Amino acid sequence: MAIKKSLHFLRTTAIGGLLIIVPISVVLFILGKLVYGLYDFGLSLVENPKVPEVIANNPFIVLLTSIGTIVGICFLTGLLVRTRIGAALKRWFNTRIAARIPLLKALTTLTERFAGVEGSQFAPVEVEVERNGIAAIGFLVEELPEGRAAVFVPTAPMATVGNLYVVPTDRIRPLNASVAEAVSSITQWGVDSSSLYRSA
Repeated sequence: MAIKKSLHFLRTTAIGGLLIIVPISVVLFILGKLVYGLYDFGLSLVENPKVPEVIANNPFIVLLTSIGTIVGICFLTGLLVRTRIGAALKRWFNTRIAARIPLLKALTTLTERFAGVEGSQFAPVEVEVERNGIAAIGFLVEELPEGRAAVFVPTAPMATVGNLYVVPTDRIRPLNASVAEAVSSITQWGVDSSSLYRSA
């Protein structure tokens, strides 16, 4: 039994880490390719005799310019999505393209919720999982009909692995804490949990 529990712990922990590492690795890889491409393009431009010598002889300036360009593009894209046309294009992309790519929609939704995009942030809550008073720290995912709600309860010390409960809303207690604070407590086996119960 102990071996089975150990194998289960290793498996779920590894999967939880994988769910974090893979999206981050993909994003970093794409960003790295974009920065490198812009950096290479910028180096070709500074060879122009009209470019000031202080810039032509300092590749670090070209690198900073490349990174700044990526940040600027991301910012402009964010502004575009806030417009009516941009929102329509986003809905079209999510419906026609993203929905057909495995895991992309799920990863996008989770990222938006944990980041608090469009008011969809996971709200840290205390949920009564048993009627005898046993409760757990989790995240309110979505409110459901008939006075119920979907709550994700992580398995410490992994914040991305756990169980999804559908419980009555009267068994849920909102916590005056941020997602980062709740995740920190869960990944530390409950250390500093008192910070989740501070007064409003």
